[in-house]
Amino acid sequence: MSADLMSSPQEETSTRREIINLLRVVGPMTVGELGERLHITHVAVRRHLTSLERDGLVTSVQQRLPMGRPTRVYSLTEAADSLFPKKYGALTLELLDFLNETDPSLVETFFAHRGKAMVQRFADEVAGETLAERVERLTAIQQANGYLAEFEPGDGVMFLKEYNCPVHQVSRRYPHACAHELEFFKAVLGTEDIERVECIARGGQCCRYRIRP
Repeated sequence: MSADLMSSPQEETSTRREIINLLRVVGPMTVGELGERLHITHVAVRRHLTSLERDGLVTSVQQRLPMGRPTRVYSLTEAADSLFPKKYGALTLELLDFLNETDPSLVETFFAHRGKAMVQRFADEVAGETLAERVERLTAIQQANGYLAEFEPGDGVMFLKEYNCPVHQVSRRYPHACAHELEFFKAVLGTEDIERVECIARGGQCCRYRIRP
């Protein structure tokens, strides 16, 4: 049995990560170039690339070379960008700290402006005949935005839960983020009867909102 067929799942994942890193550092590459760098067969390279293309992380184009037949060149897609670490949270904190040192009211102005922009962006998507419908649609929006959101319907009382906070670092230092999320919910749901009863930034397991019709 060939070594390619005997590869473990961990080795498969490791090799695909190496391909992604090479395409990031070197740029577009051919099967032959990847094989030389990784010291694996062209068959193995193609198998990994097929998997990465299926996952939407790699794309390819046919390219004419100065000599010989056209060959296929592989590169990363925009989706692959999410695989590399980002420091957006640290940068955001630096900007907010600068605003706070310059004039504390600027921080509140920033979050208020952001809240209004979110209402304008999502109000139509949340619209529904009943409050339960609106909460369910809002939950779907928050889920798509990375909050691991969950809707818990009930008789008289509903709950919207968020098990992840993409702005956790910010919200721990600047409670404005949590306050304006609550105001955003009230605006798009069309009700004032919403209460945050648990908060990740305050040590809770999730951000949990109690909503009464």
